[in-house]
Amino acid sequence: MDLNLFDIIVLTLITILGLKGLIRGFIKEVFGLVGIVGGVFVASRISKPVGELINNLIPIDNESTRLLFGFIVSIVGFWAIAYLIGIAISKISSLSGLGIFDRLFGFIFGAAKVFLIFSIIIYAISQVEAIKNSLDKKTNGSIMYPILQEAGSYIIKLDTTKLQNGMSSHVNGAIEATKETIEEISTEVIQEKIEKINTK
Repeated sequence: MDLNLFDIIVLTLITILGLKGLIRGFIKEVFGLVGIVGGVFVASRISKPVGELINNLIPIDNESTRLLFGFIVSIVGFWAIAYLIGIAISKISSLSGLGIFDRLFGFIFGAAKVFLIFSIIIYAISQVEAIKNSLDKKTNGSIMYPILQEAGSYIIKLDTTKLQNGMSSHVNGAIEATKETIEEISTEVIQEKIEKINTK
């Protein structure tokens, strides 16, 4: 099976962005990603106090603006710390003679990251009927398209299953707690009525 234009574009982009990982190295790539994801997680929790600190230095009347500035500063701060740690560990790795492995795994990690992003995008697009018909024609005979679609389907369904399981456990827990509460109330009511009958 020959590569078509779609395959060439996808493989070229994966290779180019994978080379970025080769240049930066595995450690820097990982810490860069941790910095962004962790930054969003941390910023969502500390944006208010950070916004208040900024407000003490530069008075900002609007509360939403304070929160926004606090959020941005928190993300940038966390990312910068993670990135600097990544650089330090990368240098230690290079000095210890593990630099070649760092760059090799950097390429693999970078390429895999791009592949996963493309997989999710392709799967999401393929669920839109109007786009799917046109895309199927243009990717007819493609090697990469079905692979990306299957990988994206697996990732999204995996996340959905986990979410459903989590929701089910919470709902079941709430139902059980409600049942127990009703049983306790019913028992108390029955006991009160029995006591009233006995006192009469």
